[in-house]
Amino acid sequence: MQPPPPAKAFQTCARCREDGLEPSPFCSKECLKANWSRHKAWHAEQKSSSGGLSPTGSNNAKEKAVLSTLKNVLKEQPASEGKSYMGLLMQADELKLKGSYSKAEALLNEALEMQPENPVGFAALGEIRALLNQPAEAAKHYAKAMTLFPKKTEGAAANSRKLWASSTLSAIFWLNVPQKEGGLPVEEHPEWFHDVELKELTATLVALAPDDLRSWQTRAFVLCPMPDMPPQWQVPSGGMMRSEAELQEAGRCWQKVMEMTPGGREAKRPYVARAAHCFRTAQMVAAQLQQNAINEGGGAPEPPQPPPTPPKLETPAANEAVPAW
Repeated sequence: MQPPPPAKAFQTCARCREDGLEPSPFCSKECLKANWSRHKAWHAEQKSSSGGLSPTGSNNAKEKAVLSTLKNVLKEQPASEGKSYMGLLMQADELKLKGSYSKAEALLNEALEMQPENPVGFAALGEIRALLNQPAEAAKHYAKAMTLFPKKTEGAAANSRKLWASSTLSAIFWLNVPQKEGGLPVEEHPEWFHDVELKELTATLVALAPDDLRSWQTRAFVLCPMPDMPPQWQVPSGGMMRSEAELQEAGRCWQKVMEMTPGGREAKRPYVARAAHCFRTAQMVAAQLQQNAINEGGGAPEPPQPPPTPPKLETPAANEAVPAW
């Protein structure tokens, strides 16, 4: 079924919360009923394979354990604004895990009134808006959190670097949602959201967050935009030209995504196709440069040629020459 308008929150499965799983979103009660037999079987599969927790649910369990530890530590701290701020954030996190998003958001707004320059509150608000399927608001909050973290992450603490990287990756993701699908209008995009800055930014993200699959995926999209996902950021006046080295790096990034993606060959197949697309485009650019060099070295001059059109993105056939992996 088609999802509801962005301003309307998705329905979530209460059984998921009871079983300690990340609440699965549905368009409506009717949609949940229509898919209940399949969804119920999924519940049983998660219980048998991971003790009742999916990978996301396992993260929720870890998050609950961390919250419990932080509560005990916080009790021993003297009263202060920082303690009150952290207390509000933890209460909001507990409500978020229960699916009480509006109550969690109210506490986060209260925390932001207390410390308006603290990026953690904005990142938490971005997550709430993301869970409510509100791309424009999620993008605003994540982008705000990103700008409040230290600009030079090299000297920042490890936790700050991770939070900056996570907020930046989330901001890029939600900023790429087109306006017609509830995304932020192009004229409201932050100044850094353009091709040149994104190339530099994603290189930093891969270095700071190599264990986050999104880092490699985002870097790959920036270096080699896919035909089925046109970029929403500003394109330079001369077009989005890429060198052979950049396109090859994009292919290696998709290889990394493939390696980090759990599951068998079918789960990994789309990333093989994307990597192959980048490698083929790199070969085309190299061939064009070689031809240009030949023309410049002698022979009849040829009129300037437009940039090569990337090949159509397709799943490689079984007998097609692709990298060994």
